[in-house]
Amino acid sequence: MPVRIRAFGWAVAVACALPLASVPARAADAPPPAEVARLQGEIDRLKQEVAAQRQLILQLMQAEQQRYDVILKFLQTGGAPGADLSAALPPPPSAASVAPRAGEGGAGGSTSGGSAPAATITGRVKTSGSQPLGEAYVYVDGMRSSARGHTVEIKQRDKQFSPRVVVVPLGTKLLFPNQDTVIHNVFSTAPGNSFDIGSVKGGETSPPVVLLKPGPVEIFCNIHSKMRADVLVVPSGHYAKVRSDGSFELPGVPIGSRKVVLWSPALKPVSQRVEVTAEGATVSFGAELEATKPHTNKFGQPYGSYDE
Repeated sequence: MPVRIRAFGWAVAVACALPLASVPARAADAPPPAEVARLQGEIDRLKQEVAAQRQLILQLMQAEQQRYDVILKFLQTGGAPGADLSAALPPPPSAASVAPRAGEGGAGGSTSGGSAPAATITGRVKTSGSQPLGEAYVYVDGMRSSARGHTVEIKQRDKQFSPRVVVVPLGTKLLFPNQDTVIHNVFSTAPGNSFDIGSVKGGETSPPVVLLKPGPVEIFCNIHSKMRADVLVVPSGHYAKVRSDGSFELPGVPIGSRKVVLWSPALKPVSQRVEVTAEGATVSFGAELEATKPHTNKFGQPYGSYDE
C-alpha cells in the first residue's frame, strides 16, 4: 500500500510540472455570436419576469392594505354583524394584470432603466356652443396603481365644499373637516365608493373615507342641498388638467393601445381609444355640456324644510 501511495504522489507531481501550453486552452475559446445573442435574450426575458413578479407583489400588498382600510372603516362606523363586504373589497390582482403588453418592454421593445417605452398624448377639447369649458381633466383608463398613504382634505366652509372639484389617485383617503358652526352630514351614493360619515359638528373632522374604485364620485351634505363636491378617482398617475383653451398633454404614457377619458362635472362623459407610438398620439374631443340635475338626500327623498 505505501508503494502505491508514493507512485500516485509521483504522478501528481509530474502532472503539475507539465507546461501549461500542453493543456488545451478551452477557456479562451469564445462562444459563437448566435449563442451570445440567445443567452442575452434569455437574460432579458428573465429580467422581465422578475420585474412582473415584483410588481405583482407590490399590488398584492396594496390590495391587502385597501382591504384592511375597508374593514377598519366598517368597524369604526358600526357596521352590522354579518354584513357582506365583498362588494366594497378590491379584487386581488392577477399575474396577467402585470404581464408586459406589446410594446411595453416585451420582445422587440426597448427599455430604459427597466421602464417601458413611453410617449406623450396631446389633444384638444371643443364644446358645443359658446359656453366656457370649465374645469375638466383627461386621464388614461385601464392602467392601475394605488396611492397608499395619500390623503386629501375637502373642507366644509360657509356651507360649501372646498375645493369643489378635485382629482385623486385610486386608494386616496378623504377627510372632511367641518369649519362651519353648524352640523354637516357628508355622504355619497357613488357605486363602489358610497359612504355616509354621519353628523359632524363644527370644528370636528370626519373619519377617513377610502376611495377604492376609479370613476366620478358626487358628494353631498344630507342637511344642505346646495352643497356639492365632485371627485374624480383616476386609476393611475396618467392624468392632466385641460387648459382654458381646450388643449392638454399627457406625458409618459406607455406605448400601446390606450383609452383616454375626458371628465368634467359640467360635461357628458366621453372617451376615445388611440394607438400610442414612439412619436406619441393625438386626441380630439367634442364635448357636450350636461345640465345639473337635482339630487335627493341620502335616503333617496327630497330635502325637507330644514335645508338652508
